[in-house]
Amino acid sequence: MNIIPSLERAQRLILASLFPLPAENVPLLDATGRIAAQPIKAIRAVPDFARSSMDGFAIDSKILANIGEASLRISGEIAAGTTNLPILNDNTAIRIMTGGAIPAGADQVIPVEQCRLVDDRVLLTGPSRPGGHIRPAGADLRRGETIVAGGQQIEPQHLPLLAESGCDPIQVVTRPKLAILCTGSELLDTMTTPLPGQIVGGNRFLLQALTSKAMALVHETSLANDDLDAISERLAAALAGPAHMVITTGGMGPGKFDLLPQAFARLGIKPLYQALAVRPGRSTMFGMAGTKPVFALPGPPPAVFLLFHELVLPALRQLQGQRPPVPTLCRAILSSPLSMRKTGILNLKTATARLTGATLTVCPAKPGEIANAIIRVPANRRLLRAGETVRVRLCGSLA
Repeated sequence: MNIIPSLERAQRLILASLFPLPAENVPLLDATGRIAAQPIKAIRAVPDFARSSMDGFAIDSKILANIGEASLRISGEIAAGTTNLPILNDNTAIRIMTGGAIPAGADQVIPVEQCRLVDDRVLLTGPSRPGGHIRPAGADLRRGETIVAGGQQIEPQHLPLLAESGCDPIQVVTRPKLAILCTGSELLDTMTTPLPGQIVGGNRFLLQALTSKAMALVHETSLANDDLDAISERLAAALAGPAHMVITTGGMGPGKFDLLPQAFARLGIKPLYQALAVRPGRSTMFGMAGTKPVFALPGPPPAVFLLFHELVLPALRQLQGQRPPVPTLCRAILSSPLSMRKTGILNLKTATARLTGATLTVCPAKPGEIANAIIRVPANRRLLRAGETVRVRLCGSLA
């Protein structure tokens, strides 16, 4: 008898079948959200020259070593961006602005608040402090230092350091392309008002949005009636196209018109599993058509949402070389009770999570409420009480 795999076992089977896509170079401005194909290291130090951190005067600190004050002739001026720098001579000071490059011969900046101007001279006081109010070269980033680790997502905050350190273009993993096939004779491919028995299928819109959020691309979407020839034809076309992955919805129950298993067999798609010990998800399938993964998900959009985050998203992260491919589970305090009608296998429930002070709390999502988390209800639990600690997977911004 075939043993139905657990959700964790299914995730391992999926990840073991997939490898990261090739790398490509993209302009720095297009790199946000992409996955670094390898560690991105600074080409030059940041800053790559010593600069003043204050408006003031650049001096040789030895002039203050004994007396702590001096009257110096002002021999030049350096604004931020000045590249033709004057040289500091003996018994002189150079006026300098915040961000200005430190001239040769200077090793300290005296803030303007500690100075008094008299004609073309400056009277300044303060201790001798070599390096005072100077940001040295490499203070923020040394040349060769890693800015983004391989397999890490490039965030907006990375861009200033990447730009200043000369990293452009950026080497990232190619974005996976998906083909989506939604099956069901009741589905309309337009927004026309449906007749009784018809619906405007929402799964293709849901999957398009979830795919985009995962930094993947939808190459094509299509619909197929509950007809084996029609499903097989559309699925074969999707497999022959440039998509790296195919996702189907519907046609996975025990009914007369649930035809995806037959289409898999007809096209020679080898299933790695044909059911899972998770609810929803008992009626789901995953297989490989050569090197292309194929996910067959149930039809109801709530189940598609849950199984996308638990199964498809790790696959997309694996194809992009993202680490870890399976997002980490968190622990949260259940803020309202949760009861299950059926037990015996792991149950997944959409939820809303929020930070209350330093505590992550979670409660079951109400109908129509936007979920940002998934609660994992153990197989042997029919009732979870408020105040219990539960395991959750975050799948959106915290409320």
